[in-house]
Amino acid sequence: MLPKWRRRALAYKLFSLFPFGNRLFDTVRATVGLNRNFDLARRHYSIVEMSYMLAQAGKSVKGKDLVEIGAGWHPLLPALFYGMGAKSIVMTDIVKHIKQSYVEQTLDYLIAHANEIADLAEIPANQLLTRWAGLHPHGKPWQKHWKEYGIEYHAPFDFRKTKWQADSVDMIYSNSCISYIPKPILEKIFQESARILKPGGWIAHNLMPYDDYASSDPSITPLNFLRYDDEIWERIGNCGLHYQNRLRPIAYLSLAERYGLSIRFLERRQHHLKKKMLIRSDLDEEFRYLPEEELLCAHFLMVVDKCDF
Repeated sequence: MLPKWRRRALAYKLFSLFPFGNRLFDTVRATVGLNRNFDLARRHYSIVEMSYMLAQAGKSVKGKDLVEIGAGWHPLLPALFYGMGAKSIVMTDIVKHIKQSYVEQTLDYLIAHANEIADLAEIPANQLLTRWAGLHPHGKPWQKHWKEYGIEYHAPFDFRKTKWQADSVDMIYSNSCISYIPKPILEKIFQESARILKPGGWIAHNLMPYDDYASSDPSITPLNFLRYDDEIWERIGNCGLHYQNRLRPIAYLSLAERYGLSIRFLERRQHHLKKKMLIRSDLDEEFRYLPEEELLCAHFLMVVDKCDF
């Protein structure tokens, strides 16, 4: 019998074969899967880590024009940044996931945790509460309501060719997204990001470069996907619905530098990845000889600048 992670990978492949497979998969998630009664406390780390990244990089979103890559299901960070004073925010995704109920759940969560978030973001709690109270749709169509506050949602959207003006965006950010993008596409996204960033603008990505199949299958470690060469992993682990690019932190930095972006802040966090998991002889040769910090990285925080000449 196939291990649990292989069965999960096969399920993704089957969903991807159906017409409108993404829509069908979202329906399953919403009714019997992960998104049914989803606890947003599981995403609170994104608030903590993004606030930390901005502080370490010496950046503020106040009065800035922001763009999100991979908006996902719950618009936690866009609502957070609006509360922090962002001027405008464009959320993008390759598939339209966000629903009215997810938006209302997000605002309810943020309002309930305003004091804690105010301490993290170093923003007065009354500012957050005032801005979030206005942003809460309270049953009104959320996209129309949010547009009145300068927040738009573009999905499906191809970030390789935004057609936006050059030098028009202050900040581009993502959370738990770009490690799920194939490298050839990701290269174009970095190139386009560098084009649309204003001089002095920045990119902030929080990514998780480990095998997320391990989250539901304790029989494998988070380094499992590094055991295979590209051909085998593409065949048994990847599909259009669920893709892991397996890039290590240094590869993301190389992409940024290739398109003229300079490092402002970076941090590799080990979290649940333990040294005992690293058995180099089990890894494919592509990864076997990389430094330990490149392999045992659970969260990679990076902020890169577009130089202001």
